[in-house]
Amino acid sequence: PNSTWQHYELWLRVQDALRALPAYFASKTTIDGILATDIFTLNGPLGATIEEQVVATLNLMRPLWDTNKEYQAYSFVRQSQTFPDVVLRKKTNGQEIILGIELKGWYLLGKEKMPTYRFTVSPAACANADLICVVPWALSNVLAGTPFVFQPWIELARYSAEKRNYYWEHERAAKGATGVT
Repeated sequence: PNSTWQHYELWLRVQDALRALPAYFASKTTIDGILATDIFTLNGPLGATIEEQVVATLNLMRPLWDTNKEYQAYSFVRQSQTFPDVVLRKKTNGQEIILGIELKGWYLLGKEKMPTYRFTVSPAACANADLICVVPWALSNVLAGTPFVFQPWIELARYSAEKRNYYWEHERAAKGATGVT
């Protein structure tokens, strides 16, 4: 968004809060008894749990992103099965949204070497301030324990969608045409 946008400083502080997640994140979820070869299957269900806990953590981190207490009427809310996953919404009027975050959990030891973040939204569906945030996570005892998170990757959602589309239209097609994968 433009630096003259009335919520620009808030938008910057929200990103700072997202980067600080590892210092604040805590989970009561405990995983045990999963075979090493099956641990990757946790990415879906545990990813959703982590997303819910990230939202709760962001709301607890209010002093970081609402330093002047200007946004007391707002809170982060998770929207399951819709884009964006998380919105900063006015509590008294659910229609007033300042920004959205497409939040994705990514298990560091999963089978996918790089997170694809399952991001299929069109660039046109993204507001100027919408972000995508990929939160890498692992378990405290590698194959068991409680999840903990690492510093997330954050980018503009529209930019990410445009780059993904460009890749699919040009780079991937070129690799396929030459037989290189």
